[in-house]
Amino acid sequence: MAEILKGRLKIILVSMHLDRENPTDMTAKIEAVLRHAKGTGLLIATDRNARSTLWHDTLTNTRGRILEEFITSHELYSMNEDCNNTTYRNHMGTSNFDLTILSPS
Repeated sequence: MAEILKGRLKIILVSMHLDRENPTDMTAKIEAVLRHAKGTGLLIATDRNARSTLWHDTLTNTRGRILEEFITSHELYSMNEDCNNTTYRNHMGTSNFDLTILSPS
């Protein structure tokens, strides 16, 4: 986590990996960051191992649905763009399960 201050502007930048075995942990960590960043700009870059068409993956899994609901209920935004490049690639295939989340401010 880093806080950037420029005059009265404050932005919090966070990079996090979320445990793929514990879906509750997936939203609890982001919830803690939101409490800390209340009223400031927030950018979260995360490897959450959750898939969703909301962030331009080819499918939505259970973890993706949990995160979709969390993003929507907290009025956050996904900054992932629809493009041919995927955020993850290995011998088993490709997906877009890395996500950049922004707060409205």
